[in-house]
Amino acid sequence: MRAIKLSLIAVLVLAALAGCGRRGLIDVNGDKIGKDEFYARLERVPVQTIKGGQRVTVPAGQYVIEQVISEQLVQQLAKEEKVPPTDAQIEATLKYFKSSSGGSFLAQLRQQGMSQDDWKRQRKIQQSVINLMTKGVKVSDDEVKQAYQKSIAQFTHPAAVHISVIIIKEQDKINKAYKLLQQKQEFGTVAMTLSEDKATAPSGGTVGWLSMNMEGVPIQIRKAAFAAPVGSYSKPIFIADKREPGWIIVKADQTRKATTESFDTVKVFPLKERVALQKADPKQFEERLRKFITKSKIKVNAERYKKLPEMMKKSAGMPANLEPGKLNPTPTEMPKK
Repeated sequence: MRAIKLSLIAVLVLAALAGCGRRGLIDVNGDKIGKDEFYARLERVPVQTIKGGQRVTVPAGQYVIEQVISEQLVQQLAKEEKVPPTDAQIEATLKYFKSSSGGSFLAQLRQQGMSQDDWKRQRKIQQSVINLMTKGVKVSDDEVKQAYQKSIAQFTHPAAVHISVIIIKEQDKINKAYKLLQQKQEFGTVAMTLSEDKATAPSGGTVGWLSMNMEGVPIQIRKAAFAAPVGSYSKPIFIADKREPGWIIVKADQTRKATTESFDTVKVFPLKERVALQKADPKQFEERLRKFITKSKIKVNAERYKKLPEMMKKSAGMPANLEPGKLNPTPTEMPKK
């Protein structure tokens, strides 16, 4: 997830700064700080990653370049071996995640600073890896059915309430927010204006689906969510958290009954794909990728990073962030019970 967000942020930053020109990027009392200085500092920001099975820290500039090269290589190899990701695969995966999230998939993406198109681009990279790993692997219907029976709990979703929240530390401020709500001001507007929770305030307080068995969420919040009729909100609730005590107003956006996804709904994705990955020989794939990397012509024009391609060829292998299950942000993980 960190790799995706960093790569995405880098692209967005470059686009946003492209027009700064002579005005400089930052102006502090008339002293201009140019984008070159910004880039230089950005490149040196330490980022943790995995190399050779070990956790190491590298400059952000090196990290992003290595990841961009790695992502391009696996997509090129998928094309060369005639197993590139198809639009049908991407759309089927997207449809499943939207369905299993109960309608909160896009909201979760927005909270992570991603759009649906961003997700599709990243999914294509992971799908390239999956297609390469499972090339030639045969999966029978019986194997898929057995997998469904063994993991049916993962496809069983308890009753849940989709909630939005307003979170404020001080009582007088939460009372102000509550008063505005009683005066018929829209919940999302009040959340964006007054909520102090940086993760939810920008999206109007949207959190997502909450079930009664989510023990990581204070019981007061769970009870308030399930007690509130759809479209209504709770009174201010004090949460006596040792680290961050504060007040919360909980709104019930919608509800869903307990459901179990049918076999037909999940047999192609994710079940068949999962079984195929379990049967695949990762060593064969890694060897094919290693050979492809070592024979590839890779060039980085920036003086600081010119030696990176040769370094990558010497340690050619599967980048940790491209392993199936490691690339996608939270909304694309398997739904949890």
